[in-house]
Amino acid sequence: MPFVQRVVEPKFLSRRSLHADDGQPLVSDYELEAVTNNTLSSALRQLACLVLIANDIFEDLRKQLEDVSERSKRLRNRIESVEGKVTAFDPKKVTVR
Repeated sequence: MPFVQRVVEPKFLSRRSLHADDGQPLVSDYELEAVTNNTLSSALRQLACLVLIANDIFEDLRKQLEDVSERSKRLRNRIESVEGKVTAFDPKKVTVR
């Protein structure tokens, strides 16, 4: 089972029942507008939460890419150092026994 790192809230946008068990409407016309406004505001809160999570993901990605860049620079410096030693090496000066 995967470990949950981030959760988008609110999970459910609107959980209000509009009709009773017998089919009669539970809300009047103005209450429907209130339910709609509540649902829209919950959707906006959910999108805001999603934006914060996306920002967190991109920050983590930026940190990882900076680490890869730093490791690549160090590796490039080591390669250049070895190249310098190889070009400075003269095989004719080495004695063979």
